[in-house]
Amino acid sequence: MVAQLTAEVAGADTERDMGVRWHPLVRIAFRFGFVFIGLGMAGVWLVTALYRSLGVAQESVDGVAKWAALHPLTDWVGVHVFGTRVDYTPTGSSDTAAQWVSMFTWLLVAVVASAVWSVLDRRRAEYARLYAWFRVGLRAALVSALLLYGMVKLLPSQMSVILQRLVEPFGDMSPMSVLWAQTSLSEPYEIALGAAEITAALLLVLPVTAGMGAVLAFIVTLQIALLNLTFDVPVKIFSLQLLAFAAVLAAPEILRTVRALIGRAVPARAPELRFGTRRGSRIFIAAQLIFGGWLLFTAVSEGYDGWQTYGSARPHSPLYGIWNVTEYTVAGQQVPALVDFRETTNPGLPNASDRLRRLIFDIPTAITAQRMDDSLLPFPASIDTERHTITIPQDAVRTFASLNYQQPQPNQLVLDGTLAGRPIHMRLELVPLDHFPAVSRGFHWVQATPYMR
Repeated sequence: MVAQLTAEVAGADTERDMGVRWHPLVRIAFRFGFVFIGLGMAGVWLVTALYRSLGVAQESVDGVAKWAALHPLTDWVGVHVFGTRVDYTPTGSSDTAAQWVSMFTWLLVAVVASAVWSVLDRRRAEYARLYAWFRVGLRAALVSALLLYGMVKLLPSQMSVILQRLVEPFGDMSPMSVLWAQTSLSEPYEIALGAAEITAALLLVLPVTAGMGAVLAFIVTLQIALLNLTFDVPVKIFSLQLLAFAAVLAAPEILRTVRALIGRAVPARAPELRFGTRRGSRIFIAAQLIFGGWLLFTAVSEGYDGWQTYGSARPHSPLYGIWNVTEYTVAGQQVPALVDFRETTNPGLPNASDRLRRLIFDIPTAITAQRMDDSLLPFPASIDTERHTITIPQDAVRTFASLNYQQPQPNQLVLDGTLAGRPIHMRLELVPLDHFPAVSRGFHWVQATPYMR
């Protein structure tokens, strides 16, 4: 019984299954999976991904995503089942309460829909052709996602080196920050991850190579899901969805491999979908090529823009580097380099009398200050290289800091001006990046002993 269910759900060759009666439990499982995985997961992602690829405004994409989350029904479920009001505001996380409640709502819908479907369509013997189209939809969704996430690794922008990570205490970093930092320190590794995702996506485009693509996609998405779950990355729902897509697609290939390994005969793979004419088959193949080509083009465009904007090719601040504060005075009074534990309870703007340990200039529009207790404060900033000024706004009207800067030497920086309404003077010294083994250690074929500094 279990072997029969596994073989049928894993998808024995479609043409061979035409006219063969499926087990009742298999038919019920397919109906549920078609609604929950096919429509609620793959369908929702594919619609929003296509909207984005066509250049539709993000507000419109968010609106479509809200309705695809079954927003009126999800609102009711949130209030009456979970006792919470669902907020659909995008936050950069895919694991929001809205997402979890939406998935639970889709689960309820799938249960009801599959029950009604089973009653109304109880005489149907199989869904071989619909199952084949279901797999086509999963392939399309998986291709779209893997190209998107693969390209931002192949052109490193998903994880890129951030200077503040070099001086931030390891224990202060979240698990996700640790994962991002360690991946960004090895661009070849990040590029290899992206290449694997893109290779799987390209293999999935055409049916003739889709089997290999599905197995590779299963391996890739399994790693992604494992990392997201163990490093608390807020893409757990979506990574598990991708893993589900890949598992459904790879199951027949894995089953065929197991059969071959145990000495069982493995029949030739039949086409998932067969059309009545050669012309129909050619049109279908051409449509898949056009679809895959379009997604590849948009992924390359978005990936290149991200690489240039916030990836490893992003522009650097004109004062790029990590600068140690060697002298700090407020209104002519020297502020000693002592840790003030009051600062740990003040996550906002520091007082002028709060001694800073470092200033970090990374991107052109921001500065990160490190306090004496090693806590970090990011600020939006404007640096005028002609006037040699640094301006840090407090809000839309007021200015928090207005400073003039001079560089007597390339590795020296002098700041004079006002901070929080008080006159300050700072001298800073540039920390050479090769001071940090994380970026200077490099690669060694021969090592006498492990280097664990």
